[in-house]
Amino acid sequence: MKLDALFGFDLGDFRTGSRDTASAAASRRGRDAAAPPGAAAASPPPAGQEEEPILLAAPDTGRDVRNMSPREVANFAYDNYMSGVLNWDEYRMLGFPAELHPAFDSTIGALTGEKAEPDRPRDVIAQWEERLDFERTHNADNPTVISRTERILDVLRWQDVPKLSLEA
Repeated sequence: MKLDALFGFDLGDFRTGSRDTASAAASRRGRDAAAPPGAAAASPPPAGQEEEPILLAAPDTGRDVRNMSPREVANFAYDNYMSGVLNWDEYRMLGFPAELHPAFDSTIGALTGEKAEPDRPRDVIAQWEERLDFERTHNADNPTVISRTERILDVLRWQDVPKLSLEA
């Protein structure tokens, strides 16, 4: 997204030195990063041709995905979407936890018997592993949803790698 109109300059991409963040993200990810929200998802790569791998930045030492609240998950997803790690569809799946919806208690909560606790930390990786199992069981005919869920889980697991200390 160019910010020329607002600030008179483009922020650029810190990883590649590019001055056009949207096109750099698109070339890096092999997707149309400039697609507006609600646009049709990019088609998967042709058979026999794999999608270009995404190079992820080093995990953020301040984020513990084994102990995150839904509010923190929303912020985590937003940061990863803005940096080009997640595409729009992945961001929509991860970045809008149901517990943040104002009517959670009277809708989903009424069905499950649970009250919304948007600030209670939980193991996000375990939740997404359960979701992946559910998708594989009940959405086996929809490989797009399964691959998005796997991709989100990969990003979460990457964030969970052991933190290295350079001190002896």
